[in-house]
Amino acid sequence: MKSHMPWAILAVLALASGVACDGTPTPATPTPTMLGGGATSEVHSGNGGSPHVTTAWVVEGANISITYGRPYLKGRVVGDSVAPKADRVWRLGADEATTLVTDRDLMLGSAHVPAGEYTLWTTYMDDELHLIINTETGQWGTAYDADNDLAHAAMDVGELAIPADQLILKIEDSKLGFEWGTMTASVPLMVH
Repeated sequence: MKSHMPWAILAVLALASGVACDGTPTPATPTPTMLGGGATSEVHSGNGGSPHVTTAWVVEGANISITYGRPYLKGRVVGDSVAPKADRVWRLGADEATTLVTDRDLMLGSAHVPAGEYTLWTTYMDDELHLIINTETGQWGTAYDADNDLAHAAMDVGELAIPADQLILKIEDSKLGFEWGTMTASVPLMVH
């Protein structure tokens, strides 16, 4: 029996079934992992055991992504034996500096952030945790230079009922924030 289906339709049906027209298997399309409200893909496994990921969100038409190292607590205590600590700036992740990319202008708390690429840091100022948006990119996570700060935004800090053993950065409910140990912290996010 001769098929009257056009070849293009047969090809689409074959690819959808996981077999190419010549009978060879087609590679599976990876299903994106969801993390922190966004689609996450692994960048690399990390030299110190902290996997590096990029998580992407679409918020009110803005494409926003954050690339960061996801350390594990391994029994350490946030604020005591692991950052964020009261006396230093934290890279908001592990290894390389955490990078934010946006294709639209944002407001992070009271800070205006033009479309572009930035690094994210945190520090305590007057007993208040602040998100730092920095214009320098591509540096190692201990190479923070305050001269390149675009803005600081005070973070709302809370406590998680179930501790996060691995750092999670997230965009949810019009907020950008993180979960780490029993700590959660966020700033309002608005797209211009």
